[in-house]
Amino acid sequence: MANRTGFKVEGLTQVVRALQQMGLDVDDLKEAFSNIAQAGAESASRHAPKRTGRLAATIRGNRAKSKAVVTAGRASVVYAGPINYGWPSRNIAAAGFMQAADQEIQPQALQMLEDEINRKIREKNFQ
Repeated sequence: MANRTGFKVEGLTQVVRALQQMGLDVDDLKEAFSNIAQAGAESASRHAPKRTGRLAATIRGNRAKSKAVVTAGRASVVYAGPINYGWPSRNIAAAGFMQAADQEIQPQALQMLEDEINRKIREKNFQ
């Protein structure tokens, strides 16, 4: 879909590059991004409409080395996009559950990432 939800940390690429120059592997941040994605998935699941609960059950946080990704839907739950973004020609109003989760988790996500970076720096004795 053209509508995307999320936030980008300005300068994250430069921070990651600087950490790599210090000897910190980007893979070391997988845990932080995984935790952020999991928190986002839990939030999106709470905000998702619960007619049967199938949609909320498909919301997952994916582990990646440089970003946190939350997905909703699968082959048997193809309506995740129309429910979230709406489908005016079919009189389906946008629920915006992914956007609500994004707004809820955004402040926590930045703090979680900063805490993990600082923890890794301390572990490697880079202080």
